[in-house]
Amino acid sequence: MEFIIAEEGVPINLGPDGGSVAYFGSEIDFQYEMESPHGDGIFSAKLPLLERSLPFWLYGQNLLFLDAYYLLAETVEKGSCSPICSMLINIHYGQYASLGQWYNSVRIEEKGIRLRNDFNGSSFFLENPKELQWNEI
Repeated sequence: MEFIIAEEGVPINLGPDGGSVAYFGSEIDFQYEMESPHGDGIFSAKLPLLERSLPFWLYGQNLLFLDAYYLLAETVEKGSCSPICSMLINIHYGQYASLGQWYNSVRIEEKGIRLRNDFNGSSFFLENPKELQWNEI
């Protein structure tokens, strides 16, 4: 199992063995579960310091750590590979917020994050994560 120290704003792509990612004093562990029809790895995840497992699975590509708390990830329901939904996960406090759909293009700007779905043209600008509807893990 690989151990990675994440950098803010630098996407991480997991290998087939999963791994542990450390970020600003927190950690998230990824366990390989299945492969999507397009060959992408899908992983379950847990926050070992909080002793909590995430209630959904994550694609192991383009994992983006933001601020000192958050992981932006492409997620799916457990046991499936679609539909994909972008999720913001607070790895320090064990919370998550759905962004409502899949955004495959992410651009960090001075005042926030611009997310875009290149397939249907929809976009979303995230300026203040506290305004999202947060759920406990």
